[in-house]
Amino acid sequence: MTRVTGLIKLLCTGLVLASQLSQGAVFGDGDQLNGPEDDRTSAPESLIGGVGTIFCDGALRGTGTQLHIDATGPDQAHTIIITAAHVLFDAKSGVPFIDCSYRPQNKRLMAVPFKQISNHSYQPVDADKLRQSETDIVFVALQHRLYGTGFKLGWSTEPTDLLLLGYNDNTENIDLSGPCRSYQSQTFNRAELLLHDCDSSAGSSGGPVLAIADNIKVDRAEYRVIAVHGGTLTRIDQAAPGARAQAEQWINQARKIDSIVLDRLMNFLAYLRKDSAN
Repeated sequence: MTRVTGLIKLLCTGLVLASQLSQGAVFGDGDQLNGPEDDRTSAPESLIGGVGTIFCDGALRGTGTQLHIDATGPDQAHTIIITAAHVLFDAKSGVPFIDCSYRPQNKRLMAVPFKQISNHSYQPVDADKLRQSETDIVFVALQHRLYGTGFKLGWSTEPTDLLLLGYNDNTENIDLSGPCRSYQSQTFNRAELLLHDCDSSAGSSGGPVLAIADNIKVDRAEYRVIAVHGGTLTRIDQAAPGARAQAEQWINQARKIDSIVLDRLMNFLAYLRKDSAN
């Protein structure tokens, strides 16, 4: 009887995990009296220049990051952005949005339409939310080039002092969360995912998780995008507002930049060069 009860409990826990993937959580200790539960602040000009929002089919869907690419050629006629793949799909129906554009620094009058979306393996109606999170990343070529700051991609085996840039629906601005930290988890253990406690909400999806490049001195900090924020993984029905991050129960996640992601970018750039040549 004990083994059967344990098996039923395990199966139910798995169903809860599989059915819940929200788009961001704000962490704290639940006590408003001992300090703010939301550490997001206005992003400085030095960082916000390479980030914007994604607007599809009449609504703001998430955040995107302009990339700095060390290359020349026809692909440089278009700015490339990186974001979470799920922001390009209707969350209920799984149908992709039709008309999408990128708004640099969330400036509506500077919106640039999408030209081409890279190949990806994201499945919007996948019941396995961990597998879905692993594929939640995509590149987009804009219709024309934006002249301004972009971020380089990179990765860190032991990231510390993370920052997250993302749209904040409370302030209607792109805000900065951090410094925040990464976590390890047995429950949500996936090599492709970076688990973190950077405060975020729905509009932050697709925002860059930043870390200082390993070979750059702190007094000349140059940040790299080491992951793209996707949402929150949880095993509980509902966490209290401002609940502490708990790596086995309630934690934000981002898709890491790794060799697979970099190869996909190179293939996308090659496709754009071929398309331009034709």
